[in-house]
Amino acid sequence: MSTAPISPGSLSFEDLMTRGYFPDRIIPPVNALGITNALPDMRTHIEPIVADLLKKKSAGLRSRCVMHSVPKRKHLRRSLSIPNPMHHFMAADEMASSWSALHAFCSKSPLSLSIPMVGTTRALVHQNDLGQLPFFRAQRCVGSRYLLKTDIARFYPSIYTHSIPWALHGKTAARSDKKYSLIGNRLDLWTRETQDKQTGGIPIGPDTSFLLGEIIATALDLELLKKLPQLRGIRSVDDYFLYFNSISDAENALAVLHGIARQFELEINDPKTEIIQLPDTLEPPWKSELRKLSIRPQGRPQATDLLSLFDRAFDHAKLFPPDSVLTYVARQVLSASITEENWPLCEALLLKAALNEPTMLSVLVRIYDRFSSYSTDTGPLTETLQSICFYHAPLQQGNEVAWALYLADKMNITISRTVGDKIARVDDDVVALVALDLMEQGRLNTTNINLWKSFANATNLYEHHWLLAYEAHMHGWLSTHQKPDYVCG
Repeated sequence: MSTAPISPGSLSFEDLMTRGYFPDRIIPPVNALGITNALPDMRTHIEPIVADLLKKKSAGLRSRCVMHSVPKRKHLRRSLSIPNPMHHFMAADEMASSWSALHAFCSKSPLSLSIPMVGTTRALVHQNDLGQLPFFRAQRCVGSRYLLKTDIARFYPSIYTHSIPWALHGKTAARSDKKYSLIGNRLDLWTRETQDKQTGGIPIGPDTSFLLGEIIATALDLELLKKLPQLRGIRSVDDYFLYFNSISDAENALAVLHGIARQFELEINDPKTEIIQLPDTLEPPWKSELRKLSIRPQGRPQATDLLSLFDRAFDHAKLFPPDSVLTYVARQVLSASITEENWPLCEALLLKAALNEPTMLSVLVRIYDRFSSYSTDTGPLTETLQSICFYHAPLQQGNEVAWALYLADKMNITISRTVGDKIARVDDDVVALVALDLMEQGRLNTTNINLWKSFANATNLYEHHWLLAYEAHMHGWLSTHQKPDYVCG
């Protein structure tokens, strides 16, 4: 399994503004595909602003990202970011124009499995399938006795935007460039513009940030290889798997990596750092076992297989709480030929799993799409989706609530007032938009949407709720009868 160089291809600015804009864990109806026709007008409006910013004639118009809370692993979360389209336009345009140079820089790392390449479903994708990480690890460890396993602590949230030009050009050149003639300094500027001019962290989710993260990580790799030219190993985004013949060599490499990370204002994640004597396991034992459990195509044998598969999955989910065991099993069901007679059993097992691991809801949506003709009784699904919303809404866990409401919409399920009142207190634009759509259809009831109404004003078009302020107004969902029209007026 190789990581041979690839052609960079042609990165489209339009793709970065559409397929590469919204994070891929957000529900499908929330997307930027409709922005295509507006891009020429946006360019006419934005280019003079860009020119003034580069000449330092203007402080610019501040904007902030919409934040959307998603589960990272059990009891841990991260916030995805949706930057304001005006400032995202600036970053996307710069990256598309400079794509060949940026791709060439990222391709310098012999360690990286995550070099960006032009994709078909997203604007940018990893050069290698990161799901095949165990195969790459097996190849790279040959002849070694020890593994140093580590990663960068809070990688995207801790990136210092000024380190982008440091990575591409070096600190001296970057600091000497006062006119933004260097790509890196312009990318630093546009990144800060997307987040209220802050230098701490970069937005998590857009493909532009994937490219920025890989630029920083490539710079770390190149510095590491300068100091340890015989180094063998791989990096997958910010996860390092480095191989050595002695513990002392591994410890020395860790010290070197600590020093290099600090040069870029980053920190190694000490709690997740290990030096392991080889051979080690290349994938968790639960995955190896569950992969072997097949689902036969029909009748009683299929029912028995489903029970066995989920019983083992529930056991493993308790033993490996950080892992998405039940989501893995849901994907196995998605690829199986479930019969109509076994659907009630299969659905019951899936819904039991979804309550315990709501990250599988995106897979559950696809399962219901595939087996929709079997779903004549929506009672069990209704009960489960309402339970998920009832539990996660007060915790402000927007991703779980949004996916539950999206599935409710697809399956024509009505959400009760008791649950609706809890949903209406979720401070999340994605949740608000799918909930308001359901309300318009008469399938979600609530007594009070004052929280969401408070965001429907001109000020919020550049704040944390710009998406709700714009979309709800354009759909007429939060009419406040303001004059003039705060979006178009």
